[in-house]
Amino acid sequence: MARSSAPDTVSVSGHRLRLTHPDKVLYPSTGTTKADVIAYYQQIAPYLLPHVAGRIVTRKRWVDGVGTARTPGDVFFEKNLPDSAPSWIRRVEIKHRDHANTYPVFDDAAALAWAGQVAALELHVPQWRVDRHGTPQHPDRFVLDLDPGPGTGLPECVAVAKRAKKLLGDLGLTTCPVTSGSKGIHLYAPLDGSHDSDYINAFAKQVAQALESELPDLVVSSMRKSERHGKVLVDWSQNNGSKTTVAPYSLRGTVEPRVAVPRTWREMNDDLTHLTLDEVLARMKRRKDPMADLADHAAEPADGAGDRLATYRSKRDGAKTPEPVPDDAPEPSDGRSFVIQEHHASSLHWDFRLEHDGVLVSWALPKGVPTTTAKNHLAVQTEDHPLSYGSFEGTIPKGEYGGGRVTIWDHGTYELEKWKGREIIATLTGTKKGGLGGRRKYALIHTNKNQWLIHRMKIT
Repeated sequence: MARSSAPDTVSVSGHRLRLTHPDKVLYPSTGTTKADVIAYYQQIAPYLLPHVAGRIVTRKRWVDGVGTARTPGDVFFEKNLPDSAPSWIRRVEIKHRDHANTYPVFDDAAALAWAGQVAALELHVPQWRVDRHGTPQHPDRFVLDLDPGPGTGLPECVAVAKRAKKLLGDLGLTTCPVTSGSKGIHLYAPLDGSHDSDYINAFAKQVAQALESELPDLVVSSMRKSERHGKVLVDWSQNNGSKTTVAPYSLRGTVEPRVAVPRTWREMNDDLTHLTLDEVLARMKRRKDPMADLADHAAEPADGAGDRLATYRSKRDGAKTPEPVPDDAPEPSDGRSFVIQEHHASSLHWDFRLEHDGVLVSWALPKGVPTTTAKNHLAVQTEDHPLSYGSFEGTIPKGEYGGGRVTIWDHGTYELEKWKGREIIATLTGTKKGGLGGRRKYALIHTNKNQWLIHRMKIT
């Protein structure tokens, strides 16, 4: 987050954002300020954004801070995006039975910074996403909220979570636990999007009732508070199409700045506690996101949800760069083109781009494409590019994003063998005079965050 000339204006992800009262304390017990909240959301953005991608965001705001245990701060739940919000935040209108709401969709770190600026500490999202036209899709994930009643806590939630893992595993669902940062545990599983919210909600209720049947002394599936003493409520209702759940890596409006944190199943055997903002930042310096596979699954809707060129467009000004900067979101396509461009930017690298669902999915290769099967190269995934970039050659002006000379190293078509989650396998056929020298097969393997490895494979 770079400061601009104005002391109260910052530049985040290519957007300008006006900040006010950065020293305002939002968590009195720890002295955590608005600036600390914004800094957290900027640092955690690579982990948080995949879990809110394409989802409308409702916010819980504590404008004057969360207060104390004795005197809690005032909070309100906000659905509509206010007119004062920056114009670059994506807006989606959702029609309900008797009204319509205009919600934001958070595409980048700048939107998270804005949330911190308005003290929107908690970010809540549904289990479904919208497509590029703003149309709600079927849910792509399932969630159970394990909420401890009086006389129970995290240990009892862990016991229920482990039994739920077994039950859902028998049904072919892989689960990931999230300590909610409030009281209990959220249990997520990916879905294939073949059923609507009503179906998934009914299924979740059946799961909750099955757990109650197996663990009658520990689990309750009824929402009646009178039945919850000494038991864990398995709240299935958050799969309802009108309900939302706090997003993984979102802050909570608790007395301390706690966070909803994805955990490993191995951690379920430890003395589990809720984690705070500082603990999460330290944790993610040495760990991968335990929920990354679920986010990868959700990142591949059949129709390509959201405007996949929003990030690309936010980094470029068509009046200042010769690169193509289309105004519209890309349309779906089933083409199989590729281009590899030699890019003399601040450091020389090669841009490896594969056409997929209307865009060029792109990686920067600092050492170029591997020429042998013996050595893998680093591939850093960058923002999706428009298909028209496949023929681009030219000089991006100095001072603009990616400034430097771009030339086509090779281009052509590819045969796709696999494109799923963390692995892509494709055979590229370039031009005879291109850098590939004809036909080569490559595998791209996701390792961490935006980092991949590219491996040359033998063609059999």
